[in-house]
Formats: sequence, C-alpha cells, structure tokens
Amino acid sequence: MMKGRKRKPEEDPTLTGKLRQSFNAIKDLVKEIKHIGLTERAKRYLRRAAYGKLVMMYYEEYDAADASTTKQISTNKHGVMKLLNCFDRDGDIPCLFKFGDDKFIQSTPAKFAGILGMQRIGSRKGHKLLKYISLNELDDNVLYNKYFTDIKDTTHPTTVTKKKIIEEFKQVMNKRERTKLDDQHVVCLIGLYLCCVLFFGDVSASGVNVRFLAIIETYETVLKVSWPDLVHEYLFDQILNNACVSNVKACVPYLLILFAEHTQASLIAKVTNHEQQIPRVGRWDVQVISDFLAGANMTEFSVSVLYYLVYILYNYGTNESGSYKKIKFVMCIYKLHMQMILCNLYLHMQMILCNLYLHMQKIRTEFNCIV
Repeated sequence: MMKGRKRKPEEDPTLTGKLRQSFNAIKDLVKEIKHIGLTERAKRYLRRAAYGKLVMMYYEEYDAADASTTKQISTNKHGVMKLLNCFDRDGDIPCLFKFGDDKFIQSTPAKFAGILGMQRIGSRKGHKLLKYISLNELDDNVLYNKYFTDIKDTTHPTTVTKKKIIEEFKQVMNKRERTKLDDQHVVCLIGLYLCCVLFFGDVSASGVNVRFLAIIETYETVLKVSWPDLVHEYLFDQILNNACVSNVKACVPYLLILFAEHTQASLIAKVTNHEQQIPRVGRWDVQVISDFLAGANMTEFSVSVLYYLVYILYNYGTNESGSYKKIKFVMCIYKLHMQMILCNLYLHMQMILCNLYLHMQKIRTEFNCIV
C-alpha cells in the first residue's frame, strides 16, 4: 500500500488576521490586581475616567475564589467576520452595516458611549495629541519617562507590550503606601492597558504603539480626552482602510453588542440576572452573539421596528426624493397606529361609562323597590 504525504489543510484566505481584541482581557487584568486591591482613592479616580465604569463592572463582580462566575466574554472569530463583511463601504451614510436590501444598523460615538458606559465631553484633544506627537519628544512624556524608557533597548522600541504594562502596574500597586500620584498613575496604566488589548492594539492585542502614551500621559490628560469619539473613529478608520477585515485592530467586540441591541429581543438572549446592567456591555455574552452570527443568514434577521423608524426619520428627513416618500409612509403608519390607540381608548372609556350607567340604574331600581 502506497503511503502518501498528508496534505496540509487549506487555510481560509479571509481569516488572515487574529481579531484578538476582547472584553475578556479586562477580566484578565482584574484577575491580576483584585487580590492586591485598589485603594478607595484609586477607585474614585478610576470612576471619573471615561473607561472607569467598564473596568469597575468587572472588578466588582470578579470573585477570586470562583472566577467562573464572571461572564465569559471571548468571541467567535467567524461570527465577527460575518458582521464586518456587512459593512457598507460605498454608501453615503457613515458607519453603516447593511443586511439585505432594507435592513441596516448605524454606529455612532453616542451609541459606543452608551454601550460601554463612557462619557462624551465634546473634545478633540485626544485627536490632536495623537496627530502632533513626535517620537523624538517621548522623553518629555511623564508616563514614558517614569515607566517605559527601557523599551528603547528592545527589538521593538516603539511598542509597549501588554506584559510590560502589567509588570509596571503591579509594581505601583504593590507599594506599601501609595501616594495620590501613584493612584493617578494606576488609572493611567489601566488606560494604556485598554489601549493595548481593546482600543488601539496590534494585530495580536499584545502591544500598543508608544504614541498612544500621549492620551494617558497624566490623569488630567485622561479626563480631557473624549474616549468614545476617539475609539469609535479609530475603529471605523481601521474597517475602511483594511481590505481584509480580519486585519482590523480595534474595538470590534462593541459591534457585536450593537448588533444584538438592534435585533428582535427573541433572537439573542441576554445574560440571566444582568438584563438591566449598566454599562450595557454587561447585559450580553459576546460569545453567544458571535456564535449566533456564525450560523446566521445575515439577510433573514429583523432589525427592531423602533430603530428602523428612528433611522428613517434621522437620515432622510430633508430628502425630497424617494426617501421622502418613505417618511410619509412611515408617518402615515405611525398616525394610523396612534389613531388606533386613541380609538381603543375612546371605546374603553365608553364601555366604562356604559357599565357605570347600568350599575347606577340598577341601584336606583332597587332603591325604588325598597321605598
């Protein structure tokens, strides 16, 4: 019997990237620091930061004795890919995902902020800091100068690794007496960690370019950056500029939750006992969403009716063409719906009054009989 050489399995050419950015990485950070503990002052500083609610959600629910109770928030890569491939690159409306001919979901910084529990402050400071930073001026950066100057001697002097961030973070937290500045640096290092593993990291989410130190240089800098706007813009720049969407290096898990929030409630279940959690990211198991997408026909699910109405009114309100006819149709349906509600209310009130009249007549008749 002839022995042939075993063929190497064919690789899927659409899955060249890793899509490693994940909310699960926040749990990994919490696992490292929970046993050390944040001081009350550090917690107070962290809650004021845009990303503070997101981190504190996992910090407060993490049980070191039973880590399995913390929600699993890894993703199914094929599910994420199917969603990214629905991005509308050629349309006039920005940040739009299309499913079939008439189903769509639009992302905005406001939605990003709502899902991740971040506050928008209407500032472009973060964009300016990243635009004008020079690698030759890094020695003037407070955080770089204190914690990361030794990366100059590594093979990748412009990359701060996840491992290095955690090492420096734990050194600060293990101090016997932490000063006010130490606690502020803890918040800054948490921000840099999130930049690495979720917001702006490399293809494997294991390192981040040193230029992002510009937006977490000091605690005051962290508070002046509008993080939802910055991260959202970076995410869609990545989607637009990558011919292969699996190479997107940004906060793609957010898109899964955006998708789940705009589909019918019966399609994807929320996490039991977390249905009303704030930030809203805590209401969903990203694994469940991505598994649903992996096996779904992307033209068959239905966007919620409320979202469809809001989308039409917001995006086509000034269009006098066919889109304007859509508005008239939608408004007509809405008007009929309101008239139906009012009609039902009127009939209900008439029935109550009629029953009340009959009851009063009965009482009067009984009273006359007694007299």
